[in-house]
Amino acid sequence: MKAFTFDQLPARIVFAPGALSQVGAEAERLGAERLMLVHDNATTAHAAAIADQLGARLALRWGEVAQHVPVELAERAREAATAAAIDAVVTLGGGSSTGLAKAIALTHRVPIIAVPTTYAGSEQTTIYGLTGGQHKQTGKDPVVLPRVVVYDPELTLGLPGFVTGPSAFNALAHSVEALWAPGCNPITSALALEGVRAIAASLPTVMSEPANVDARGDLLYGAALSGMALGATSAGLHHKLCHVLGGRFDLVHADAHSVVLPHALAFNAPVLPAEMARLADALGAHGEDPAGALWDLAERSQVPTRLAGLSGRDGPLQRELLGEAAAIAAQEITVNPRPVTEADLLGILERAFDGTRP
Repeated sequence: MKAFTFDQLPARIVFAPGALSQVGAEAERLGAERLMLVHDNATTAHAAAIADQLGARLALRWGEVAQHVPVELAERAREAATAAAIDAVVTLGGGSSTGLAKAIALTHRVPIIAVPTTYAGSEQTTIYGLTGGQHKQTGKDPVVLPRVVVYDPELTLGLPGFVTGPSAFNALAHSVEALWAPGCNPITSALALEGVRAIAASLPTVMSEPANVDARGDLLYGAALSGMALGATSAGLHHKLCHVLGGRFDLVHADAHSVVLPHALAFNAPVLPAEMARLADALGAHGEDPAGALWDLAERSQVPTRLAGLSGRDGPLQRELLGEAAAIAAQEITVNPRPVTEADLLGILERAFDGTRP
């Protein structure tokens, strides 16, 4: 076994059906007295339940979030947090809610209690992102890692399939790239492969039986492990491409991940034979090409497989814009197992645009 260094991130996890009822107790454990509750429109009812638990300790409730965390929105939320003199943030919802809470924690240096309702996984990382001027800037800071994450599979029961599938593939991308991203080691690989196994085994069931709480729990478990794997490593070629697509064209983050992942994987596969063999086993595709297996899983799960079908701020993504995306990404990708050029990136994006099976 090769020598390695592993920084274990200091976070508490509460995982159980019905765990939403424990948010108030977790806030009390932290000693928080003036909490800000950040949530999205889809979680208003659950936000009311959290507000009831917090009682007089709820200093501010914020219901405006947006994907990729626009700088302007973050600044307004930060100003409100300052005015309310908050000492902690509770975030309820998907990656957009968590992202805004991280933006607040970054400047106010307050702890976060995260209650995920999708499979984004960002609640397990020190990564934050802000978007301004059609560019998404990411960074890392330990303060944005939630101190407590409350996982309640029951909160995902109402998640529609067109959100569930791409969100799960977003989580898959975290685990897949963590197998070779800078900082990877035997521990992060164990987390990543178990995350892949859990997601690949449970996603088809969740898509066909959306009210199956056990399958939802397995999917949420896999997403949590995938977030841990990403949080202990770093983002690579795949994530950089998706950040460009999201920041520049405002494509839905999870949808971009689900489309690009098989093609980014196929590009790196020739130089990663050991990792590909382990990944194929985790996907249940023993001896098969894992990039193709991922594409097949997306097809079975009604997950988007073509960039041509995705829309952003200016309408459907146009093929002639792919060169711009490749040029931007080429400036941001500095480390990759296989040497990569702007032309290579354009090829990946073109194959993803067409939706051909890798």
